[in-house]
Amino acid sequence: MLIKQDFLYSVIELALQAGKIILKYYKNTHFELKKDGTPLSQADLQSHYFLTHELQKMNYAPVCSEEDPMEYQDRKDLPFLWLLDPLDGTKDFLAQNDGFTVNIALLKNNLPILGVVYAPALKELYYATKNNGAYFCQIQETFNPDNSISLNCFNANNSRKPIACISNFHNTKETQEFIQRYNLETLKLGSSLKLCALASKKADIYPRFNGTKEWDTAASDIILSESGGIILDIETKKILSYNKPDLRNNYFIAFSKDQINGKIYRDFHS
Repeated sequence: MLIKQDFLYSVIELALQAGKIILKYYKNTHFELKKDGTPLSQADLQSHYFLTHELQKMNYAPVCSEEDPMEYQDRKDLPFLWLLDPLDGTKDFLAQNDGFTVNIALLKNNLPILGVVYAPALKELYYATKNNGAYFCQIQETFNPDNSISLNCFNANNSRKPIACISNFHNTKETQEFIQRYNLETLKLGSSLKLCALASKKADIYPRFNGTKEWDTAASDIILSESGGIILDIETKKILSYNKPDLRNNYFIAFSKDQINGKIYRDFHS
């Protein structure tokens, strides 16, 4: 299936508008705790309400959002499904470190075919559609596709040590051991920006050895894959699957294009 540009650009505009909504609450540090112990802010909720309403108006597919997950029985046989994280990186948002994003993904037969990731505080936009490449755009006032740059034009710096992305808030003992084992440099980033950093060659490896959900990765998954990289499930040694009965991802390692078939990649498959 070929995603038409007008459709993609409409989704991008929704992400930009959601970003404006989120920024209205940026200095508001009030939050509640959800049942799983993660924070929930007004920015999460207002972005969720806006995006869910607008995506549903497209009459294309139901919406499964972090703030309103669909039951498996209602989504298991859907050919198309929106996976939405209206504010990925709420802890980064509350810490006011700019490292939060809006994530919008469209699944077809349980695999992402469209992904939009927008970091409103940084004005950084990443997007991709299946078999049409991945792109980056620095937003000024509005989105202009003529200002977009193919992520395949970004060159890796092969003279440096490989860089591993790590989270601002979710590092584990296993992650630190992995970094030490391979003598990696590190780059701290929030939300989906870690996977986007691999796509744009700012970093090379992203080991994730603690919990994520499908809406955390789906949009940036296709951005990374369309840039030539890959996310591999630790347990299955295959690409991540989506629209599972349990929306939690297995632990994974993501590789930039230049790391595929490198030492860590080969060790992963041994």
